[in-house]
Amino acid sequence: METMDFPFNFDEMPIAAKFISDSFSRDIGDFQKVYPVFDEVFKARFSEQIRKAKEIVCCGPEGVKIQNIRIGVFRKIESLNTLILEVQDYFPVSRIKQFDYIVEIIEKKNLSSILSIVPNLLQQLEANMPTQNEDVAQSIIDGIHAIYQVLKLDRIELNRLLNSRGLLKEEVFRCLNHLWATMQDVMEIGQSLYRKEDPMKCVEYELNYIKMKVKTFWMHSAPDAVV
Repeated sequence: METMDFPFNFDEMPIAAKFISDSFSRDIGDFQKVYPVFDEVFKARFSEQIRKAKEIVCCGPEGVKIQNIRIGVFRKIESLNTLILEVQDYFPVSRIKQFDYIVEIIEKKNLSSILSIVPNLLQQLEANMPTQNEDVAQSIIDGIHAIYQVLKLDRIELNRLLNSRGLLKEEVFRCLNHLWATMQDVMEIGQSLYRKEDPMKCVEYELNYIKMKVKTFWMHSAPDAVV
């Protein structure tokens, strides 16, 4: 059995599903008014799918290692973001090409995108070293470079571990496929229910919002506490 094309990595699936489930549990009365199939039995089945998926992809030694690396990555990106704020205080950012774009990329916290733009940023910072507070400016460059080097290693290890997840057995694919199908059903109906009546609730069932919630989850999680 092949896996569906998930918008999340394996270890993120139970976390994303839990956010969707929480919104659904709050809104189950609205769902039932239009679609009676979304009842307590459906809710219990959804919860059981999340539990099984979490057990399969998160609770083993490899799953814990993946999650701890991911938590560390997001903390390093937060530190990188702090250094970028300092860049604006000490460097002539008007001379840094696409600086606003670089800031936007880092704020989005996409590891691959960040690793692709940091080398160019470092080159530009070194070429535009300020005449005042040179020691502070150099420490900012050194800090960005150090974080970049560690993030490169983190990505290598994370990719290695995630690729090994792709060799999991059929029961894992079946579990995650069923979970994703349920997630899609709830998201689709949630959006149709609230698109006109309650746009704020509608957003909670949109994929981009769930992705943002998953990122926030990693940023505020403690190592070894995810499972």
